[in-house]
This record gives sequence, C-alpha cells and structure tokens, in this order.
Amino acid sequence: MARTKIFISSVNEDGLKPLRRSVFRELESLGHEPVMWEENLGPWPAHVDPVVRCLEAVEQCDIYLLFIGDKAGTYHDKASRTITHMEFIKAHEEEKSILVFGDVEIKAAFFSKVRPLLEQFIDGYISKEDRFPSPSHMMEMLRNDDRVPKNIDPYVWFLLYDMMLRKVYIDDLSIGVMIDWKTYFSDLLRRGSLLLPLEESIEQNAERLDQFDEAFELLTGLMPQLQITGFRQAQKFLELMISRLPGGMIEQQYGQYMSESVGHYDDCCAATLYELRDNGLNFVAKAGTAASVPIFMLDDKSSYAVLTLELGDPGEQVFFKEAKNMIYHCIRSGNYVITLHYPADPDWNYKKFIHYKESVNHAIMSKNPLIIEFIKLCLGGMHP
Repeated sequence: MARTKIFISSVNEDGLKPLRRSVFRELESLGHEPVMWEENLGPWPAHVDPVVRCLEAVEQCDIYLLFIGDKAGTYHDKASRTITHMEFIKAHEEEKSILVFGDVEIKAAFFSKVRPLLEQFIDGYISKEDRFPSPSHMMEMLRNDDRVPKNIDPYVWFLLYDMMLRKVYIDDLSIGVMIDWKTYFSDLLRRGSLLLPLEESIEQNAERLDQFDEAFELLTGLMPQLQITGFRQAQKFLELMISRLPGGMIEQQYGQYMSESVGHYDDCCAATLYELRDNGLNFVAKAGTAASVPIFMLDDKSSYAVLTLELGDPGEQVFFKEAKNMIYHCIRSGNYVITLHYPADPDWNYKKFIHYKESVNHAIMSKNPLIIEFIKLCLGGMHP
C-alpha cells in the first residue's frame, strides 16, 4: 500500500484521547504518515496561528479522518465555527477523501430526534426572517428544547447537520471498541476499485434518495391539510403496516464508552386499532394474533391504549406484559390509538423490562421513525 498522509481530527476530549493515540500508532505501523496535533503538528510558537497551521496541514493531507463524540471543541467567534468544523470544511473544499466516525448513540439521536426538530426550526426561521439561521440561533434552540439530549454539546448537532447537507457518510464509532485499521484501509481501497465503474448508478441512487426526502417532506406538509373520511379496509391497513416493522437488538449504553446487548425483540406480529368516541375507546380492527375487546372505558387503567390516550396527541409509549412475553408499542394520533405487538426475548421478565426500560424505549421507538411518522399522519387526519 502506498504511503498516505492522514490528518487525524477530533475534539481533544478525554473519551477520544486513547482512540486518537492508538489510531496514530496503528497507522504509523502500517507505513502511513498520520498527522495529529499532539504528536507531530503542534504546538507552535505564539506568532504562528494554530488554526492556520491546522488548515494548512489538512490541505496537505490525502485523507481526512474525523472522530465525533459528545463535545464540540473550541468555538471560533469570528468564523462562527469550531476549529474541528473548519478543518472538515477545508477537507471538503479540497475534495479530500473524508472518513468520519460518529458515536453510534449520538448518530441515532440525531437522525431520530434532533434532525426533525432542527429542520422544523430552520424552515420556520426562513419563513419568518427570509434568511438562514446562524449557528448561534440553532444552538440556542437546541439548548432550550427539552426533547434534545442535554449531555451532548449543541454544536455537535449543528456539525452533524452540516455533514448531512454535504452528503458525507458517517461510520459508526463505538468508543472502547478498537477498529481494525489494516483491514479497514485495505477494504477501503478494494471498495474504491469496485465502486468506480458504478459511479453513475451511485449518483442516480443519491438523486433518488434526495427525491424521496423531498417527497416525504411534501407529504408531511400535505397530510394535515387533508380530511380523511375513514378506512376502506382497516384490517388490511394494519396488515400492511406490521409487515414493515422488523425486530431488533436492545442495547444498554454506558455513557460514551461502551454498550452492551441486553436482549432482542422479534418482528411485529400483531396490531390493534381503537377509536375514541363519547363512550370510550372503541375497537376498529386488528391484525395478526392480537386479542381484542369491543370497548375500553376511559377509566380502565389496565388498558395500555387508555394510558396512551392520556398522554395527549400525539403520544407514544412502550409497555411489557410478562404473561405473554410481549412488548407493546402504543401510539396515539388524533382520535385513534394503535398498539403494535413485538414478541420479546424469552429471557425477559417485568423486572428486567423496568431495569432496561429506557433502552427498550429507544430500541422500539427509533427503529422505524419514518413509518411511525407516516402512521401518525394518516391517523391524525381521520375525521368522522
């Protein structure tokens, strides 16, 4: 393999320091030329601007390697960007090969929670002010929104959003789990030689993905403006829906350092749908192996559907019934409550569910966010 100059970039936070050092040594042992501030780039005399020096080093590298954790790093007021972000922008501008690794939990939170909030804020700001919000405006919004995880520096979300706009892929990073860099770089070169003839089809797929994003964004705007008169085949609606909801793993995260698999759940096997009327929650349809009752009275606290109804509109929560070894994902939208049934790992019991409830919630609710959002839009638009 040819000798390659690789600029290693990240915030110099405690959780990433061991990773940075080990990556530097590993790349050096592979015959490459890694460049990193604390090893062979800095510090420099007072008269040398360290930001300029870093950007020059990025310009001189072949590959830009970036690790993203929960800290943003040093913010440069005049540039309205962090130094790490400016390094990334320079690498992108110079069309360097960019490799980005982001903490898996932060990535999941961004795409499932933060990105929709940020896009909604940006659209509203542009509509009101006729200009794009500044990073400080976006970070202020993120800092003040209780739905945004507070243990992550708000600037990290802005950085991830900028990468998304630039269509830069972000690999998973599990801090504490070492990456096999020899295999990774060998595979990178192999993939490059394989993908080069497919460049045209890759660009076409990327264009289709952009079109899909635009179509879904339009759909989310149009649906609330429609009055949907009801179901033609409610059972078929449920059957089609549950066929698109696969199972998955449940992982307990230990801060930013590691995660542990604590169980799994199987594909969605059933669903029930109830409608709020004057006398209670009335049965509409079911699919799969679900049991049903004609009506739940609104004071029936044993009903998961009733408990979800009390959350307000829209709302969703996850329950577990040990007798059936089943996880229930209940979603309220408009006058409807839908319950999705997922068979649980045989080792689960109620005590274990309570212990790992936050992890179960994350696994279930963030698994298929676009499908769940579409279900909410459909049900929320129903009118008698």
